[in-house]
Amino acid sequence: MALNKLRFIIVFISLFLIVGCQSEVQHEAMTFQEIYPANLSDVTKIEIRHGGGELKTITDVEIIDDWLNSIKEITFEPDENQEGRVGYTYSVKIFEKRDVKMYFDTSKINDFYYLPNNQIMKRIEHLFNES
Repeated sequence: MALNKLRFIIVFISLFLIVGCQSEVQHEAMTFQEIYPANLSDVTKIEIRHGGGELKTITDVEIIDDWLNSIKEITFEPDENQEGRVGYTYSVKIFEKRDVKMYFDTSKINDFYYLPNNQIMKRIEHLFNES
């Protein structure tokens, strides 16, 4: 009887470890263009919200295209720590017509956390302050 319980515990722990290891998502460094789920040239609107609540909306296609071209090759490095966090400096919504194609903030894209990136932060700040 005790041997059966021990076997059950060993099998249960083994399965738990296997499932736990498989559920970890392994991401690699990717450029913004690789992460974006559609064609960057189809973007029609960008909304940027500052962490303090102020919202800026950009609909000028020339400004949008210039900005997207300036960030498309920025590389995002995965953060090993994928524990949830709260707050952001900026959040960005990218639209194609009325549809939100992508939402990200200054630390995560698509619910995956990336290391802080000064390049994207500067580009977002510039767009937010100049628009």
